[in-house]
Amino acid sequence: MNRSSNGLLMFFIGVLLLGAGLFLFASNVTVSTSWYNWGFLSFGRGNFANGLISIPLFIGIIWLFFNPKSMVAKVIITLGAIFIILTVIMSIHFNFVRTSLYNYVLMIGMAAAGSGLILRVLFKNRDDKKKGD
Repeated sequence: MNRSSNGLLMFFIGVLLLGAGLFLFASNVTVSTSWYNWGFLSFGRGNFANGLISIPLFIGIIWLFFNPKSMVAKVIITLGAIFIILTVIMSIHFNFVRTSLYNYVLMIGMAAAGSGLILRVLFKNRDDKKKGD
C-alpha cells in the first residue's frame, strides 16, 4: 500500500470519527428558546414587549416609501433587521443532557481523534514536500 492511499484512508477514517463524535455530542444537546430579560430593555420591574424591537424596522420602511432616495432610511432598515436577527439568536439556549462520563469521553475522544487524523493528513504532505526539496 503506497503513501497516498494510506493518507486517503486515514483521512476518511478521521472524517468518520469526527462525524460520529459530533453526531453523538449533538444528540446529547437540547435546544430551546425564550426571550431574555435584557437590562437595556427593562426599566425597574417593567419590561418592553418583544414586538417593540421591530419598530425601527417599520419606521425605516415607512421613511423609505416616503423618500426612496434616503440613505438614513436604508441604514435604519438594515439596523432594525440586524437587531431582530440578533435578538432571535440571543434567545436560544443550549443544554447538555445528563450522560455518563464514559459517553462524554467517547464523544469528545472520537471528535478529537478524527480531527487529529484529518489535520495529520492535511499537513503531512506539506512537511514531506519540504523534506524532499
